[in-house]
Amino acid sequence: MIENLKNSIKILKQKVRFNLDLIHQYELEVKEILKEPVSEDRSEKLSHRFLFSKKILNENADAIKLQREIMNYLENYHNDIVDFSKMTESNRDTNNSVEQENEIVEISKDDYFNLTIKGEIMFDVHHPYFNDECFLNSLLSYFISVENYEMCSQIVELDKSKNLS
Repeated sequence: MIENLKNSIKILKQKVRFNLDLIHQYELEVKEILKEPVSEDRSEKLSHRFLFSKKILNENADAIKLQREIMNYLENYHNDIVDFSKMTESNRDTNNSVEQENEIVEISKDDYFNLTIKGEIMFDVHHPYFNDECFLNSLLSYFISVENYEMCSQIVELDKSKNLS
């Protein structure tokens, strides 16, 4: 149980770091957008990025709060957890049950790119990098290089619809 709680803390830390990288990327995009002439489109882009960044910051605050709560729990109840773990372990041994380890799989941006170009992951509003302009541009470049103009058209249409909402 202690290891599971420690792994939860570790995963939450990874998620916070990932979110901070996303926010940094959005900051760079905002700087580029600010170079554009003032327009309704520019305002919408900025608003979208600010709202998304705010959502991520709120998620990070919750993740950090949860990390603290888990650490406090571990600190306050460590001995009880150890005793409980020993009890459940002895029960498990008597029941001959087998425990499987959870494997943490981290999918990188490159992995998502490869899965997307292979068609194993659909590029749509639910795609983890749907709002990532760099990712979108990389996809377009790839599909242009392989002359898959139908995919290029779909991606451009998705991007247009994203900017309209």
